[in-house]
Formats: sequence, structure tokens, C-alpha cells
Amino acid sequence: MPHASITVAVDAQLHWVVRVPEVLAGAARASSAAQLALLGAEFDAMRAALNEAARDDLVVAAVTRAVIEFLGEPPELPFIGEPFGGEGGTD
Repeated sequence: MPHASITVAVDAQLHWVVRVPEVLAGAARASSAAQLALLGAEFDAMRAALNEAARDDLVVAAVTRAVIEFLGEPPELPFIGEPFGGEGGTD
């Protein structure tokens, strides 16, 4: 059974022939107001989950930056021959 197709002009010399899936015109639509409300609620839940994940990513990024900055500064070490740590330089 042949599929319907459309032609999309990319530029003056290039045209794409795209197959269009065969579905009933109403198949992608909500069949009632209640189903439409449910679909809207699902989209809102997905958006909230994405916002929460983005917020968590910001916290992780801030902690990571703080750790990298802390580790980027080497601790002060004694010069050769100076006592190092412990009480009275006993280490």
C-alpha cells in the first residue's frame, strides 16, 4: 500500500521527499475534555520533574566548583629543613 508523501524544499537545488505516516486524523487528539486535562497534567508533571532535575544539577555544580576551588589551592608546606607538623615539629 503506497504511503502519502510530501516534498520539503531545503534550498533551490535540494528537495526532500518525506513519507507521511498513515493515521486517522483524530488518532492524535484527546477524545474528551477529561483526557485533555489528564494530558495537560502529565505535561505539567514532566515540566516539574525537569525543573527539579535542573535545580539539583545547579546544586551539584556549585558543590563541585567549591571542591575544585578548594583542591586547586595547594596547602602550605614547609621549606626543606623546617619542622613539619606534630607538636613542636616532631613529625
